[in-house]
Amino acid sequence: MKRILLAVLLLTLAFVPFAAAEKPALPTPVIPDGLGYNIHFTDARPGEMEMIADSGATIIRMDFGWAHTEKEKEKYDFSAFERLTDALEKHGMRPLYILDYSNKFYDEGLSPYTEEGRKAFGKWAATAAVHFKGRKILWEMYNEPNIGFWKPKPNPDDYIKLALEVGKTLREAAPDELYIGPATSQIDMDFLEKCFKAGLLEYWDAVSVHPYRHGKGPETVVAEYAKLRYMIDKYAPQRAPSAAERNSGVAPVKKHIPILSAEWGYSSIWEYSDETMQGKLLPRQWMTNLACDVPVSIWYDWHDDGTDPKEKEHHFGTVNFPYKKDQKPVYDPKPAYIAAKTFNETFKGFQYNKRIWTGDDEVFVFVFNRSPQRKQGTVRESLADASGSVKLAAWTTSKEPKTITIPSVPGKFAAVSYLGEKLPDLTADKDGLKLTVSDGPIYLTPINQQDEFWKKLADLESLPLVSMGSSIQLRSPKQDGGATLPESADRLAPFSVYIHGVDIQGVMIVQNTVLKASNPVRIGLPIPQKTELVFSVDNESGDMLPDEVITFKQCEGIVLAKTVHTLSLKQGEKEKIIRLPLKSTVNGEYKFAVWTSSCPDLFPLRTMRLNDDFTKYDTESLNKAWGIHPDGDKNVKSEQKIESTETGLVKITYKFDDGWKFVRLAPKNNELRKIEGKPKELGVRVEGDGSGNSVNLRFTDSTGQTFQVHGGRLTEKKSYFFTFPLDGVGAGHWGGKNDGKITYPIRFDSILIDGTRKACGPYSAEVSSMVLIYE
Repeated sequence: MKRILLAVLLLTLAFVPFAAAEKPALPTPVIPDGLGYNIHFTDARPGEMEMIADSGATIIRMDFGWAHTEKEKEKYDFSAFERLTDALEKHGMRPLYILDYSNKFYDEGLSPYTEEGRKAFGKWAATAAVHFKGRKILWEMYNEPNIGFWKPKPNPDDYIKLALEVGKTLREAAPDELYIGPATSQIDMDFLEKCFKAGLLEYWDAVSVHPYRHGKGPETVVAEYAKLRYMIDKYAPQRAPSAAERNSGVAPVKKHIPILSAEWGYSSIWEYSDETMQGKLLPRQWMTNLACDVPVSIWYDWHDDGTDPKEKEHHFGTVNFPYKKDQKPVYDPKPAYIAAKTFNETFKGFQYNKRIWTGDDEVFVFVFNRSPQRKQGTVRESLADASGSVKLAAWTTSKEPKTITIPSVPGKFAAVSYLGEKLPDLTADKDGLKLTVSDGPIYLTPINQQDEFWKKLADLESLPLVSMGSSIQLRSPKQDGGATLPESADRLAPFSVYIHGVDIQGVMIVQNTVLKASNPVRIGLPIPQKTELVFSVDNESGDMLPDEVITFKQCEGIVLAKTVHTLSLKQGEKEKIIRLPLKSTVNGEYKFAVWTSSCPDLFPLRTMRLNDDFTKYDTESLNKAWGIHPDGDKNVKSEQKIESTETGLVKITYKFDDGWKFVRLAPKNNELRKIEGKPKELGVRVEGDGSGNSVNLRFTDSTGQTFQVHGGRLTEKKSYFFTFPLDGVGAGHWGGKNDGKITYPIRFDSILIDGTRKACGPYSAEVSSMVLIYE
């Protein structure tokens, strides 16, 4: 009996938090804290952990799989993760463990969807948190539950029920452990908002996302982070006040919940990329995250997962796949590894301070300075340090190098490349520091200069890169009054820009921030379709819009039955399709602008041209002019056909087996491939099929170089208006001169519907006539 009572007491104590235990802090924004990799092992090979640590990594993400730690029902074996945690601590790193996936003992081995399955998962998670209590682990709730990792298919409601169960159970058992989520694939705003509305921010210490962007640079994430930040703040609960706050009568404040980039990388064999480009993108990604108050950046992946030259999943690593036990280091580093090591060594002990605006949106000049660590939950405080130590990073997102001038007092700068190569010293004169930047960052350190200047620059209040629905009181050194950042942009305007400059010792330091409305209304590309002009109105917030008169002005080549339309949106109406009658068929080139009295640039005046008019075809003539071609793995079976619809769209019906497969809608004659002039974009409307498959555009230039641009996924059965840039920036490219630079004229190749490598169909998507958009 005594043994039974002792066992009960021990089990009870295991779930009782000790008052003396202090809640571990999230990683700080001080480099390299919060920078690390995703791994796929619990037992490192000899020399592997040392190589990871030598790059400066401080945090490692790994699957803490349910099936691998509960191999017998209600019996847990955490020994593999004890070894991994010990090894990480020995090398100065902390774990981010993912509570994920399923277990054969519950819910038929699917992601938990019953009360029994959720209770079992919650008990397992809480037991793990207690077992490793106090070891600074970040416990992450699942991995990419918004896509195929949630079996049998994504289900936000079931995920939320599970995450709430884990939150309650874990908080009761180990209230001081760090619990984060939901680790979405990309920044899935709909999925995230459902989580927030359900109350998960009560339990989460941070929101984790995976901001992958195939074909786009890391800098394109900034606006999405601003939107997510706004959404988190909107739904954040009130945090518990401290004793001092209670005694002083301070008004309740909302819980501060940071954003974490818990997985994000670039495959070195993606169409637009290679190992060199991957090495440039890693530090740009980490710096962009830091500039957006994202203190954790997990690069996916630590090492390549295979050697198949065509398998993109094998090439996300910072080092090559083969392990070489008799070599030191034990893996051959790729440029990404060298770039990570260089960044961490160069900026160790520093943190992001601000961006200096040079007047060119494609140029990034970031200031970092050595400073005291900020307290958790505060942002954008005075960052100056008594030592005045400052370093800068500069690069451009342009494929072509650019010559820029960085404002500075006269003096010298030491320079090093993102790969650690010592560059010749640079000298600033009275006009500043003139230098040439490329898409690979260059790091600069002032030498023997006026510390007072750099201290004042560092102490200057930092503007956010993008601000959404908020106002910020700016403080400037020795400046009377300061200034206020305007609250937001008008909801019918795409954005506005706020510029703020301060003179420091005769040097003008300029910052800018893009202001975005928190509830914007956007007008999509109007596309002619038989007897009507069709365009979309996107109202993602669902906020009501009272009657707004929009006017179609300066019409040429197009005759509308009326040029004035009253737009109104009901509360909760997130999208609307507007159809305006045409008096005549559109042939060839046309132009117009759409404006309102409050927003004259609602749809700026543009010249447009139909690439081909699908409304003129019946099914027989359509198949003579256009074809639907299977592509991808020739061993993967598919079925596909095209036919004309009564509304003048091309209906594509397709079915794929498991594997890499896609279909291409392409013209059968050269005349339809021709594209005149230098269009900026191509627009198309697609009636979605809810498949989750993606729509891409492919075109070629005069050297035979092929470019491929990603549009978006058909996740719902609704109208999608895709606009594809035709400037080659961020596009995949191959063949011809293969340099990513367009040599005109260009030619249309095809519209692609790309599968997810899973069997699907039959599905049917409908494609409108395509519109070329010029200046």
